[in-house]
Amino acid sequence: MSLSLVTPPAAEPLSLEQARARLRIADTSQDARLTHLIRSARQRVEGDTGRACLSQTWLERRDAWDGDGRLCAFGTQFKLPKPPLISIDAITTYDADDTPMSHDPADFFIDTASEPGRLALRPNGHFPEPGRNIAGIEIRFTCGYGDDPDDVPAPVVEAIGQLVEAMYEGGLDAGMPASVKALLSPWWRISL
Repeated sequence: MSLSLVTPPAAEPLSLEQARARLRIADTSQDARLTHLIRSARQRVEGDTGRACLSQTWLERRDAWDGDGRLCAFGTQFKLPKPPLISIDAITTYDADDTPMSHDPADFFIDTASEPGRLALRPNGHFPEPGRNIAGIEIRFTCGYGDDPDDVPAPVVEAIGQLVEAMYEGGLDAGMPASVKALLSPWWRISL
């Protein structure tokens, strides 16, 4: 399985103006650095929580539908990474001769209300099997809380802001402050 970012978010949950205000910076001399820190903080929060903040499109390439515990409900549902799921944009399988075959996402039930989001079979449906056994399935999906920074939960934005402050003061290698961990605890990824 591989996961590739196709379209990054168009904005950041924390604006440059908000970062300047948090750090009490009156001019624009640090804007390039702050822009980098904001993006780095968001990516770190997304990586640690396994979530997407603002709308972004990803492409997942898989060898098979099963194998990593994401095929569930007796093989009738497939869980997508990076909640919250907004949409599934395309499903493609490849034949043994590498010919792509598109499958209409409307042929499936797309559950965007669950976390993680799910692709579910309709009655008498089946997941299309690839003809090649390496990267024979591609799923293009959009995830995130929405397009507007105000769509991102306030505790997540605050965590990004606090992480920007910590990185501004201590560099990109700054540890994760306990207050950031506490803010993100409802979204923290739990591994068993």
